[in-house]
Amino acid sequence: MKFNLEKIFKIIENHMACWIYILMLSAVAIQVFSRYVLNMPIPKLFELSIYSFIWTIYLGAALAKRYNQHIRFDIFYRRLPARGQLAIDILFDLLLVVVLLILLIPSVDYTLWNYRIKASALRIPWTYLLMCFPLFVGLTTVHCIIDIITNIRRFVGKASEEEEVLPWV
Repeated sequence: MKFNLEKIFKIIENHMACWIYILMLSAVAIQVFSRYVLNMPIPKLFELSIYSFIWTIYLGAALAKRYNQHIRFDIFYRRLPARGQLAIDILFDLLLVVVLLILLIPSVDYTLWNYRIKASALRIPWTYLLMCFPLFVGLTTVHCIIDIITNIRRFVGKASEEEEVLPWV
C-alpha cells in the first residue's frame, strides 16, 4: 500500500504540479508576447495563468508538507530534546488534521456546488478550477497522518523507516 500511495503522491504532487507550472509559464509568455508585441491581449490566457498559478501553489504546499519543508519558527524547537520535538510534531500534526477534516466536507460541497458557474473567459465550470483546494486538503491530511504514525513510532522507540529523498536535491 505504501508503494501505491507514494506513486499517487508522485504523480499528483510532482508530475501534475510540474505540468501545470509549465502551462502557467507558457500562458504567461504567450500572453506577454501577444499583449506587448502584437498589441492583442488574450483573456483566456490571462485566466489560465491565474488558475494554473493557484493550482501550483496548492499542490506545492501539499508537496512541502510531504517532505516537511514548510517554513517554521524553530528557535525554541531546535533546543528541545528529540522526544520533545517529536511530541510537538505529533501535537501540531494532530491539530492540523482536525482543522483539515473540518474543512474537507464544506470545501468539497462548495466546489461541487460551483459546477454550474462557468469561468468568464475559459467557459469551464469553476468546479475544475476550485478542485485544487479539496485536493490540497486531502493530500495534506494524508501526509499529516503518515507523519503522526511515523513520529509516534519514533517516540516509542521503534525503528524508523527511511525518509524519502527530496526530489529537488
